[in-house]
Amino acid sequence: MKIACCQFTPVWADPKASMAIVDQLLSCYGPDDIDLLVLPEMAFTGYVFNNRDEIQALLEDAQNGVTVTWAKRQAIRLQSFVVVGYPQSPGYNSLCCVNPQGHLVQTYQKSFLFQQDEVWAAEGPGFVSIEMEGLGKVGFGICMDINPYQFKAPFDAYEFANFHLDQGTQIIVCCMAWLQSSQVMDTISYWAQRLAPLILQSKRRVCVVACNRTGSERGSTFAGGSSVLELGHNVPRLLDHMDASDRGVMVVDVAKQI
Repeated sequence: MKIACCQFTPVWADPKASMAIVDQLLSCYGPDDIDLLVLPEMAFTGYVFNNRDEIQALLEDAQNGVTVTWAKRQAIRLQSFVVVGYPQSPGYNSLCCVNPQGHLVQTYQKSFLFQQDEVWAAEGPGFVSIEMEGLGKVGFGICMDINPYQFKAPFDAYEFANFHLDQGTQIIVCCMAWLQSSQVMDTISYWAQRLAPLILQSKRRVCVVACNRTGSERGSTFAGGSSVLELGHNVPRLLDHMDASDRGVMVVDVAKQI
């Protein structure tokens, strides 16, 4: 299975311009090149909004909004699953998953909100893991979801990781807008640390796809480091990753790496 992360810097509050960037990055790919394409959290709008009024005009319908429509078009063109984050009406930080036939198969709303989300978004109803034809048992997350709830829960509660351990999730897809605080490998190591229960189990190998963004936006700088990891049997394996400033598409053939 060929998994792709598209890491880039969106144009703040300008979905059309951001989509044009990604369209160009994907222009050299076609059917059979990618099986699962993942984009960052709030991929086309940017992430930093300081109040509800700033983002109101960018909130999208979950069925026919500009992001979902874009994902459907690219899914059909690439014959690939497409996962991309966007701000959902009436006020959720969400992602959509579209299958290669261009059908929306899942909308997931971020469950654990970061402080930047709290000024405009509501918490989603909870983590999800679903059977998807062609992929298996797939779970979804958005950035802060992997952290302790509100940074108040015990660090070792591992709410997100334990949910997917209990669900038997085989592939975890995370759309990220993770802030830069250290070197890129430190960021990736922290992501793996937050998934420790999946590393320590010996029932299955779990593929984790974390697609982050780059660039600076309204005083915030993002970490990049988009990664594909394989977890389980007490070993975290980093199959491939992008650096903090890389912009482009990384394709990882997971079957060849395992």
